[in-house]
Amino acid sequence: MTLTKSKIQSIYHPSKENTWTGVNWSKVETTVEKLQHRITRAAEKGQYRKVRNLQRLITKNCLSAQLKAVRIVSQENSGKTTPGIDGQLWTTPQIKHQAASELRKKSTSKPLKRVYIPKANGSQRPLGIPCMDDRAHQALWNKALLPTVEAKSDLHSYGFRPYRGCWDANAQIRTLLDKPNSPQWVLDADIEKCFDKINHDWLLKYTPMETKVLKGWLKAGYLENNNPELFPTTEGTPQGGITSPCLANFTLNGLEQHLKTLHKPKRVLCSTGKNFKRISSCINVVRYADDFIVTGRSKRQLERVKESINKFLAPRGLRINEEKTSIRHISEGFDFLGWTFQKYANGNLLCTISKKSIVKHRKEIKYLTKTIHQPELLTAKLNSKIRGWMNYHHCCNNIWEVWGSMNNYLYERLMKWGQRRHGNKTKKWIFNKYWKHVNGRWTFTGTTNNNNTYTLMNYDLRQKRIRTRISSTINVFDLKNKAYIHQVQLVKSNDLPSKKALV
Repeated sequence: MTLTKSKIQSIYHPSKENTWTGVNWSKVETTVEKLQHRITRAAEKGQYRKVRNLQRLITKNCLSAQLKAVRIVSQENSGKTTPGIDGQLWTTPQIKHQAASELRKKSTSKPLKRVYIPKANGSQRPLGIPCMDDRAHQALWNKALLPTVEAKSDLHSYGFRPYRGCWDANAQIRTLLDKPNSPQWVLDADIEKCFDKINHDWLLKYTPMETKVLKGWLKAGYLENNNPELFPTTEGTPQGGITSPCLANFTLNGLEQHLKTLHKPKRVLCSTGKNFKRISSCINVVRYADDFIVTGRSKRQLERVKESINKFLAPRGLRINEEKTSIRHISEGFDFLGWTFQKYANGNLLCTISKKSIVKHRKEIKYLTKTIHQPELLTAKLNSKIRGWMNYHHCCNNIWEVWGSMNNYLYERLMKWGQRRHGNKTKKWIFNKYWKHVNGRWTFTGTTNNNNTYTLMNYDLRQKRIRTRISSTINVFDLKNKAYIHQVQLVKSNDLPSKKALV
């Protein structure tokens, strides 16, 4: 039987029913990728009228993009079970499919639900939780906005960008600072309340998307603690909104080029008086979201750079957080993204797990062992924390030292947990009950009443370094780069330890 063209192109094929469960997600992804490719190519060429037309196509007349947007907010995002002010969640296939089919319709943005989460310094971070319908509209527009922003992104920005992350920033810092003639001074900067302070007028003027839609999100207001009073939002993008990371990145894009334009290399007359030599400015920027570093020749130069940064940020409603910003010599070391980078007298640059990261992780382990009493549940939670922490820091130079101290700390916490659970028993009895000899080492393990076995993993991951990363000049939305990106991701996945290897 020969398939007709309409059946081949249908996003429901080979299913005969146009329902949520019949969606061919591979075809959905392909359709969206092709549109995003066209958007990013037009943006690179400066064809912004074409960009706007393609954005309308993807947000108004593309069922594939609408289905994908609903899938993101109802199945993929971690906040899929957190309702907005209307209390609604999209949990059934029928509701999801109906929501996708109605997503092209215009709607008025509802106020956000304001909640607070604690920060490490004791203060609270406000989160704005949109309703499901607004989330889906944001996810849909995000599909249209990301390719436009990506086309003009800073080369060495690694936060909230597809196929880029913390390890890429780590690798770039190593590349910049591990040479004999590398810059010797580093400005470690942080932007004060970046998401909360972005100027609305600046966003509405420059963001390459439909202004009415963006204004509806920014000016929606919020409700707090079941209080019926609507509080207005006059600045910032809500932390919790799907488009907020993209808007924040767009706001900060251009910083790298701005600094390199203002602080150009100098031409100095040689001692012979006949020729000139070029002295590099040593200005390099590595940014992850609102945290970034700038390298330089001297402390004085970086003081001027800091002034230039504040001038760049001022029209955007932002400024540098002076308390969290410092200028250091590379021999002193600096912390960035949970790592400490320091260059020693022998010329070696070492990346180690920062003390703050270790202290924070120990507090998490302590909290779990104090609040969870069932050994099987405790083991599952600890394994998740340990695995994630080890994978994040696998590229550091001091992992063996840290793994040893963390194994000792974990044993102490588990022994105290056992003493609370069995108050009248000795340490020897507790050890014999919960520790068994497995694969040549003592391991916290046991069997539940349902004959399910639980086994706690140890900090024993060997050092692995990410040797391959996507080039800074590669646009990930350009389909001609798809094979290259797939190959890099394959190398990275092979370089990382698997879940099976860690247990």
